[in-house]
Amino acid sequence: MNKEPSKEELELILGEIKTFSTEDNINEIARSVKWGVEISKIYLDINTDEDKETIEHTYYARYFKTSNASDYSETNMERYQIWYKTNGE
Repeated sequence: MNKEPSKEELELILGEIKTFSTEDNINEIARSVKWGVEISKIYLDINTDEDKETIEHTYYARYFKTSNASDYSETNMERYQIWYKTNGE
């Protein structure tokens, strides 16, 4: 982006990525590049200026709640449904 988005714009962008990043869609992406496992984390970086060193808004969602990728119990699954902001707010 070439300027700082409003809070509403950020919410709209995040809403769109949440809609797209279903377990089925992300698994289809993994299959299309012939990865045999789930993608553990997906990221959304929004840069609002020319400075490529600093990303102003960074979010991520994960497949598993923990680093244990062999634990498929429901208590260890997020399936990209929870998004976290890693900087700011």
